[in-house]
Amino acid sequence: MCMWWPPLLILLVSSACGVALTYYGPASFDEPLLLWFRVSGNTEQLAGPQWAAAFWLGLTWLGDTVPRIVIASLTILGLLMLRRWHTALFMAGILLSGIALSTSLKYWVGRPRPQLVTYLDHINSLSYPSGHALNSTLFYLAVALVLSPLLSRRAARWTLYVVAASLSLATGVSRVALGVHYPTDVIAGWIISVAWVWLWFAVAMRYWPKALPQASASR
Repeated sequence: MCMWWPPLLILLVSSACGVALTYYGPASFDEPLLLWFRVSGNTEQLAGPQWAAAFWLGLTWLGDTVPRIVIASLTILGLLMLRRWHTALFMAGILLSGIALSTSLKYWVGRPRPQLVTYLDHINSLSYPSGHALNSTLFYLAVALVLSPLLSRRAARWTLYVVAASLSLATGVSRVALGVHYPTDVIAGWIISVAWVWLWFAVAMRYWPKALPQASASR
């Protein structure tokens, strides 16, 4: 059985959900969760301590273009130094195609940004899916999956997975806290990124096995 059809189905369903949300309005939990991060009766002010805005902006920075490019470049450079040419090219393909996928879906779905609360970060694109959630999850997940087989210790591999998942989740939640995305935008970003990485690995296992690094002995 071909393992590439489940992620393709997930991508199609996620895209259809985005179109439905655009035409029929937010999900029932979208607006309550947006308001949960704000002071009751004041949609301009974040709930919590005075440093809450700086905290969420710091987390959202993890999904910005610069840190992603730095991490991706260092990973690809390390793979090239290890003479893992196929894996380096594979990694570059995942990351670059993910950016193109995110941009294309935004324009195809055409969902506007939420208007319920004041934005606390600069925005210049459409809402669905969250580019920060999609691309940060894509980058950190791909890095973890490519590098973990090169680590000999099981604890190190699990640490890498936990860090990648934590960074992805924190970045996505920050977009809702800052008011620039509906929760469904962020959830879609997470789901689509996982499906995209899954698709790439499924295709590579079938047609490009040299791109996938072999696992080291566990200790």
